[in-house]
Amino acid sequence: MDGVRNIIRKRGSKIGALFFLFLALSISVTAQAGFSKKALSLKVKKSEESITLSWAGRRELTGYQVYRTNASGRNRVKIKTTKKTRVTVTDLKQGKTYYFCVRGCQKKNGKTKYTSYSKIMKVKMPVRGQKSTLKKLLQTALQPVGSTMYVWGGGWNEADTGAGREARTIGVSPKWKQFFQKQTSAYDYRKTRYQIANGLDCSGYIGWCIYNIQNTENGKTGYVMLADQMAENFASRGWGTYTQKGKVKNYRAGDIMSSSGHVYLVVGQCSDGSVVLLHSSPPGVQLAGTPDRNGKSESKAVKLARKYMKKYYPEWYRKYPNCAKGSSYLTQFSQMRWDLSGDAVMTDPEKYRNKTAEQILRDLYST
Repeated sequence: MDGVRNIIRKRGSKIGALFFLFLALSISVTAQAGFSKKALSLKVKKSEESITLSWAGRRELTGYQVYRTNASGRNRVKIKTTKKTRVTVTDLKQGKTYYFCVRGCQKKNGKTKYTSYSKIMKVKMPVRGQKSTLKKLLQTALQPVGSTMYVWGGGWNEADTGAGREARTIGVSPKWKQFFQKQTSAYDYRKTRYQIANGLDCSGYIGWCIYNIQNTENGKTGYVMLADQMAENFASRGWGTYTQKGKVKNYRAGDIMSSSGHVYLVVGQCSDGSVVLLHSSPPGVQLAGTPDRNGKSESKAVKLARKYMKKYYPEWYRKYPNCAKGSSYLTQFSQMRWDLSGDAVMTDPEKYRNKTAEQILRDLYST
C-alpha cells in the first residue's frame, strides 16, 4: 500500500482513483468466475396439461439440468439440459403425482462442476371432468335397465370407431324402449346387428353411463371404445387405479370391469363373494349376479338380481328371467376402481364403497 500512496502523491489523485477502480473491477470479475455448490431454488406452476419449472439463474453457471425423480430423490431421470431458467413439462397424466429437481453446472477449461440438487418439488396433476358420486353413477346406470335391448354396435357411430349420437346424449333414448316393447322372449340379437339407434351393446352402455355423469349437454366427446380397453383407459385419465385380471381381490360399487369382448359395472359384492352387476348383454341392459366364491350358481347376488328385476321390471322379467352369469365374470376381467380423494372426479358421500350389494340396492330403489 506504501507504493500505492507514492503513486497517488506523485501522479495525483485522479490516477489513484483510476487505480482503485481497476482493482475493484478485478475483484468483481474474480468473484463472478468463482463457483458455489449452493442448490438452486426451484419453483413450480401447474396448469391442466403442463407443469412449468423455474429458478433464479447464476452468472457463473453455464447450464442447468432438470430431473424427474421420486419422493426420496434417489431415482433421478434427466429430462432436460438447458441454458434457460424455465422449462415446461408436458405429456403428463391426469391425477398422477410427479417429483422434480434441478441442478446447475459450470463448464470451464474442459471440466464440469455441479451445484447440489435443489429441493424436490411435488406436483399432482389435476383431473379434468365433472364431479360425480358413486350413487349417481349407479342411478344413471339403472335408467336403461329393463327397457333397452342388446344391439350389436348400439352406442357406436356408423363408422364403428367410437361413440355415436345416442351415447353422447343426456338421458335415455325413447327409441330404446319402443324397440324393447316390440320384442318377444325369442329375441335374437344376431338379427339386429348395427341397428345402432335401437339399443346398446356392452361398451355402448358403459360409455353412455360415463357420458351422462361427465356432461350436462349433448354432443361432446364420448367414451365408447373396445370393451377390453375401458378399465385401463379410464384409469389413465386419472379417474382411478387399474388392476390386471387375475389380480383383482374384491369388488366395490362403481368398479369398471373389462375383458376381451365384454365390460360391466359393479353394484356391490355380497357376503358369499358373489357380485351384483349392471351390464348390457343379450338380451339387454339388466341387473345380474355372479356365482359365489365357491362356484355356487344360485348365489346371493343372483337372488338379489332376480328379486329386483322381477319387482321393478316385470315386463322385462316375464320375457327374460335369467339373471345368472358365469364364474368368468370373477376371473377374466381387469378392474378400474374410482379414486375418491378430494382431487378426483368421483366422490362417495353415501359410503357405498363400504356397503354390501344388498344395502346399496335397498338404498338405490328407495330414493
